[in-house]
Amino acid sequence: MSGLEPRKRRGLRSSRKRALVPRHIPSEVVPVPVEDVEDFVRDALRGTSLRDPFAQILGGYALFAPQLRFVPVDETHTRVEFDAVGRVAGAEALMYTRRLGEIDRFFVALRDELDRREQRRRPPAGERAIEDGV
Repeated sequence: MSGLEPRKRRGLRSSRKRALVPRHIPSEVVPVPVEDVEDFVRDALRGTSLRDPFAQILGGYALFAPQLRFVPVDETHTRVEFDAVGRVAGAEALMYTRRLGEIDRFFVALRDELDRREQRRRPPAGERAIEDGV
């Protein structure tokens, strides 16, 4: 699959050829340095259906080849780009909603890992109240 997608038609100009636009790659910026982002993604996906081979087969995920790219934004932040490209011709068109679901689950796993790491850094609310004398 090339990195181009057909542009949607607007209006009644159906006689014009469809122009191609660059493909949109879903991404999210995470507050993790680029040298630590691979470990972060590995921790985020641990225990999810994205890593379970049985769930991948049942969900049709075996038809997609996930592509990850890490782009440094600054010293402390990295952009994580994820795209599920079809391994089989027509898989992207036939299983479009499944592909979107896999992409959404990937980014939800990243956000969950960010939340877990934030919870580990913050003391529990009950202990804070005791320290403040409340």
